[in-house]
Amino acid sequence: MNQIQSAALMLAGITLAFVGLIFAIWWLRRPRTAPAPPRAPRAPGESRMPKLSRKAKPEAEVVEISASRLARVSGKAPLQPQAETDYDYRQVPAPDGEAAAVDATLEALASEVEDEAHRIASAEIETEAVTLRLVPQIPLRDAISTNSWLGGCPRLPVGTEWPQIDGEPADFLAQIDCASLPPALWNGLGPRDGALAFFIHRRGYHMQVLHLRDTDVAVSPPLALDDQGGWFGPHGGLRFGDLEPFAVRAFPEWPVDLVAVGPGDADPRVEGDPNDIGAMLYSRSYDIADPALHPFDWGSMTAMIAILEMRLDRLTTDATPAPGASAEDIVALEQCAAINREARIRADEIVAIVHESPAKEAFSASDATAVMSALHAIHWAKAVHRIDPETGAEVRDTLTLPLTTHRADANLWVHDYQTILFDRAKHAWCADPDSLSVPMRAFYEPYWRDLAACEMAAIGHEPFRHVHDYDEDRDAVLLELPTSGLMSRMFGDCDNLVVTIDKADLAIGDFSRLRVQVSN
Repeated sequence: MNQIQSAALMLAGITLAFVGLIFAIWWLRRPRTAPAPPRAPRAPGESRMPKLSRKAKPEAEVVEISASRLARVSGKAPLQPQAETDYDYRQVPAPDGEAAAVDATLEALASEVEDEAHRIASAEIETEAVTLRLVPQIPLRDAISTNSWLGGCPRLPVGTEWPQIDGEPADFLAQIDCASLPPALWNGLGPRDGALAFFIHRRGYHMQVLHLRDTDVAVSPPLALDDQGGWFGPHGGLRFGDLEPFAVRAFPEWPVDLVAVGPGDADPRVEGDPNDIGAMLYSRSYDIADPALHPFDWGSMTAMIAILEMRLDRLTTDATPAPGASAEDIVALEQCAAINREARIRADEIVAIVHESPAKEAFSASDATAVMSALHAIHWAKAVHRIDPETGAEVRDTLTLPLTTHRADANLWVHDYQTILFDRAKHAWCADPDSLSVPMRAFYEPYWRDLAACEMAAIGHEPFRHVHDYDEDRDAVLLELPTSGLMSRMFGDCDNLVVTIDKADLAIGDFSRLRVQVSN
């Protein structure tokens, strides 16, 4: 029962109580006829007929007594005639105390009815305005309080088969706890018990939404995410190119808080381009010798070594000058080549040691520290060109940097490693936040929080972007999922997936006729 129905029942009860009070007042004030005294028992043979006198009684003489004479007899002043006043027969005077009590009762009832009407009006305003944001939990809370999430595994009733669409196992998108939905969401329509589980075709815009009464068992997807035409889209450059094999091909299970947003409320969603956040990191200088960016397990360590091996081939180790090079350029080139040849030899030694280690011993943070310190001690060189701000002439500089340092104008391998680490760290963190070190969490959690604000899912709102088939009066937004590197999802050309339903179908819980579109 929603708020409006409850308010209607309360108003009906107040009305009945008011009618009862009026009836009780009338009953107490109704005119009463004094009951006749009981008759004496009739003696045997006694007749009840009245006895009439045989003689006529003399008529009494009418005597008029003046007011002044009556005053002399009684010893009181004569009564003055009362002035005529209007009298309303419809008003029955009541004792002062009783009238005050009735007035107080009526005023209290009127005030209660007025307050209830105001509450109903406020509820109607709230019903029209409340929408929902799915705010990723950063940091995570305990699993007991986690009832809604994006990605990962659905919780299905025991014995439920994995949903299929067009004969293929579907991809799981999200599961939303209906009991946590605000009463005013969707104008009070839709379920408020159980959970809604969202599944999508692996390559097409077809969906199934299951209203689950029981959420007993976490069920893993039956297939790996190996479909090139699917919705998998990790953050950064891991979707394409030679970084693609490093991506964790899974959708991280990310718990979300359902945050209601009404008129005047602060909106946790931020309008912005998520790519700008990664671009800010790329444009600034940083060093992965910082403990916040160390590998945290053998998987991340071996991935780091693999990308280092691939990028060492980009080191300039050949001192052959370009035709027409100046003597100064030739000298600078020979210096860079000499530094880089030495860097290559030392880096290959560390790579060989790491390749042998995973099979021999368990991973430890001290292993990561030792490797990163050794890499930081290696320097490499790069010739860069810049424009002198004073003369406007082109100047050639030689940069010499630790192998662990990234600069936007000297990007060898460090930023690619950080992109891989970002992906692996978020999956490990979602499974167990304690798997990451305190410095790493201090670095990545704010980063993820900023991304989440720009990639936030929503329910019950007007679509954030234009969709072709949407009618505000007819449709309700069941779910809008933006493309999200944090959630490893990509829809269209970095667009939003918008799932709408007829309000009439939502009212009866029929999720068989959904409209699934991509905004543009």
